[in-house]
Amino acid sequence: MKVLRLLGIPLAVLLVLSAASAQVQESQNMKLLRLKSAQLTLELKKADFERYLKLKEDGLASEADFAQRQTAYLQAQVDYQQALISFMGSEARISVASAVKYQDRSGKKFVRVGLRYASKELKELANLKINAEDLFPLDFMKELKDVYVSLLSEGKVISDPYEKTIATLPIESQRDVTFQLLKDVETLDISISYSGKTEKTSVYLQKGVSANMVTVNSAQFSQEADLESTATYDLSLEKFSGEANVFKLEAVNLPTQITYEFSDPTTSARLSQIKFSEGITSLKLQLKLYLPKNPDDRVVLDKPLEFFVLALDNDQTAKLRGLEGAAGGAGLGAEAVDGLKAGSVKLELIPRGVPKVEVQAVNLYHEIKVGETIGMDVTIRNTGTRKLNNIRVFCDLPLNWRVEISPDLIAGLEQNKDELVKIKFLPPDGVSVGDYEPKIRTDALADNRRVESEDKIVRIHISSKANVLGIGALVLLLVGLLVGIVVFGIKLTRR
Repeated sequence: MKVLRLLGIPLAVLLVLSAASAQVQESQNMKLLRLKSAQLTLELKKADFERYLKLKEDGLASEADFAQRQTAYLQAQVDYQQALISFMGSEARISVASAVKYQDRSGKKFVRVGLRYASKELKELANLKINAEDLFPLDFMKELKDVYVSLLSEGKVISDPYEKTIATLPIESQRDVTFQLLKDVETLDISISYSGKTEKTSVYLQKGVSANMVTVNSAQFSQEADLESTATYDLSLEKFSGEANVFKLEAVNLPTQITYEFSDPTTSARLSQIKFSEGITSLKLQLKLYLPKNPDDRVVLDKPLEFFVLALDNDQTAKLRGLEGAAGGAGLGAEAVDGLKAGSVKLELIPRGVPKVEVQAVNLYHEIKVGETIGMDVTIRNTGTRKLNNIRVFCDLPLNWRVEISPDLIAGLEQNKDELVKIKFLPPDGVSVGDYEPKIRTDALADNRRVESEDKIVRIHISSKANVLGIGALVLLLVGLLVGIVVFGIKLTRR
């Protein structure tokens, strides 16, 4: 028996938990039926109570019978209110009806959030003609007050203003709140605080009707680039509206000396058109500009060159060709570009000259004797595309060597110009015989930037001085030896 009792306890617990779980999972239809049943019971108990109340007033009912009917009526009210609360739920609910991102003509991005407050339960009560206002007023559910809304990404507020307030939100109505995005995102969290609670809804932003079908943006809208180099712009394209999915890429108002190409940054594939596939609304591209070697009347050093990058559909491309033909190579203005109503971004390129200094010498190898000096001429030439300033010529010397340079400072040197510099190397007294390698170096400025050239190495071979007395004595010795040999030979022949 004890075993059966011990087994019965957990069995009872399981039954209770099962019943509670079934109650949690109970459908709204069952709750509605229970509410309707509670309403009918309430109406019956109310009629019974009112009948006994009249009998009591007429002295035909006892206090005990009346109290019993009154208690039953009050209990029916409690059961009805409990069924109503179970059916209605304990909290109001706000849904996100829409979240639309759009861009104005200045390039600023906004999000318009639509919030809707609705109650399916109140509708069903009205359809069933259940009126609980006398027992359980529902005015608090017909309108919400002080609803706070903000936009977040990765836990941080990215909207301006940070938070907006909806003073009142009546039931079965929608309110729109608009924020400016401080950070461009595709998805975000909408935080809604009301009735002492906070709810977050993660959404993928819809694309609203915008001034352009495709927006084009670049963080590097202005760049400096040296001649004979490449300037790269990172582009962000985002499709907002329209039926077209294929767009042609164009760069207008660029001189013919500057060539360009669009490419995919991941595959390096060259592109002339882009396609937004199903479910894809944004793309990342690169624009590469190739600058010429020399400046001219169109590519002027240090002068900003403005141009536009466009994303056009077929109709806009045809309109662009007409505008270019009418302009006759003069370029399109901002008004003409805006008139295309296409995705566009204005970029800027500042061509910079390439500073380059070159040291030229006819001969970099010299042979001298001990005690001699070396004089040589070098030519300092500006082989770049920018004027050189404050060109200083100096040398790295072996130990105890000296040098004389004239001039050692050149104030300025225009493009393709040169200047002759005289250099005299002075070895120290008692220099050892051998090979030495002093270096000729230059240092210059161009556009406040330091310019260094390739070092030139001068190879110097130093040999010892010739001993004249020793050589003379050796020559006399050899001559005397030869004379002796000749005389000795003559005497031998006469014998």
